[in-house]
Amino acid sequence: MKEELKTKDFATLTVAYNDEKVIGGMLKGVEDLHNLVIISTPWRGKHVQFDKTGKIAERLGAEIIYQDFGTEGEERNFGMEYLEKRGFKYVFIIDSDEYYTKENIYKMMKYVKEYSFESYKNRNDKVYWKSWKYYFQHSGCNSCLRSDIRFRSKRDPDTSNYTAFGGIEMHHFTFERTEKEMLEKAETREYEVLTKSWLEKYWINWKPGENYKTFKIVPTTEIPEEILGRYIKSINLLY
Repeated sequence: MKEELKTKDFATLTVAYNDEKVIGGMLKGVEDLHNLVIISTPWRGKHVQFDKTGKIAERLGAEIIYQDFGTEGEERNFGMEYLEKRGFKYVFIIDSDEYYTKENIYKMMKYVKEYSFESYKNRNDKVYWKSWKYYFQHSGCNSCLRSDIRFRSKRDPDTSNYTAFGGIEMHHFTFERTEKEMLEKAETREYEVLTKSWLEKYWINWKPGENYKTFKIVPTTEIPEEILGRYIKSINLLY
């Protein structure tokens, strides 16, 4: 597996802003690949000083680019073009708070090598809610693309030639933060879902047993030891 993971055909692309508490654990799951992390001031929301995201990523071997962009789509397209020119054939699009086991990264790479689609979607996301002890299931989004594919906006690739990975689980920690951290994120990285009013309506006063819109929030009965271990080390800034 180790030899397979070192292939030069694959790279990862992450766009980040003040994600020091999650990026280390994410990168440890893809450390055998070339990792590009682009750090930009917020597309929307206010900029405060940068935290240790870049330093942690660099310490873990990632290539870091600091450059500002007007939209998330522009930032991702810059990264895709950059990695294509570097000779990578496929790019995993992974946010700082999206964790895969190394085994599942290997499975996805093997699947991509066996088929010839332009885009590959992940259909099995566990989105943790307030604590890793609760989650809801999400259908996922584009997680791997041929490097010459570009985005129309955000994570919407300009192609209809795609397939879905089967049996691949992604662990998403986007809502697993303290109230202070969530409010700061809404202020600095506001987007369609994450706003202060959304937090007050759905997240801050949530109680176990309640659902989020059409998503059923349930107790976590199983989480890979690798994922939980990396996450705990990451939020404690141990990378």
